Amino acid sequence: MSGRTMPPRGTALISTLHDTNGRMLGALQDRCADLRQYAGVYLRATQATDRRFHGALMAPRVVWVSGDDPTGLGRYAVLEAALADGHTSFLSCDFDRWLHWAGRYPAELTHIPSRAERGEPPPWYVCLGRTPRAFATHPLVQQHAEQATNHAFSLAVGRRVDATAGAAWLSAEGARIVLEGSTEATAATDLEWPALVCHHAPDRLAAMAVEGLEFETAEFFAAEIGAAGGEEAWLDSEYEQPSVWQARLELAARSIAAACQVLGHDSAQPLYHRTSDMLRGHG
Repeated sequence: MSGRTMPPRGTALISTLHDTNGRMLGALQDRCADLRQYAGVYLRATQATDRRFHGALMAPRVVWVSGDDPTGLGRYAVLEAALADGHTSFLSCDFDRWLHWAGRYPAELTHIPSRAERGEPPPWYVCLGRTPRAFATHPLVQQHAEQATNHAFSLAVGRRVDATAGAAWLSAEGARIVLEGSTEATAATDLEWPALVCHHAPDRLAAMAVEGLEFETAEFFAAEIGAAGGEEAWLDSEYEQPSVWQARLELAARSIAAACQVLGHDSAQPLYHRTSDMLRGHG
């Protein structure tokens, strides 16, 4: 042996976190052991996040990446740090989504890396999307905005993809492509990142539908749901607001624009040619 440090084996979890009131601490205490399955855990928390998370996540394989932005810039920062440490594959997932997934479908979550690595040729980027059941658990505003976003992206790449679930698996090759080309500062990275990989190598972009990426937020707002008289009433009060529709539709437009900019789409022709039947769900 030469004495050179060997890269860590296994997949690194990269995630961003925003929780000002410590709503997720109870779930984290119950599911913290699930983090041991990863070769490393890279987290970026907003400055406003409850500081108790740092105490709850003090472990040799947990790396706190400095900064405040929890969306595009934060996702970029944790991916950059994990790649620099020599990891060779990455599970990118918003931390609240990861926690809910670990609680509801732990076996599915554990097998994501091995499932993602399958394929010929092996994928560099896997969009982790939702089964029809999981997608239908989301508030109406998310369903409508994300259906539009996913439809536009599917047209661009020529196959049906749910790219807006806040989760993806990347190989080292995919990570390098993303880090070299990403300029998006917002959650529009959901489309920009897979578009970058597709632009380089269309056959290295893949998609997988899972159950665990169902709507997660309600799990962490039990008190508010009780006070509102039930989940339906709480969803109406929190999501059925014009400002929420505006924000979600603006993100949809920005996400589609980011993908079109990467893929150079000023025409109706997809980069990755498939039949129109595939976009209708018959492929």
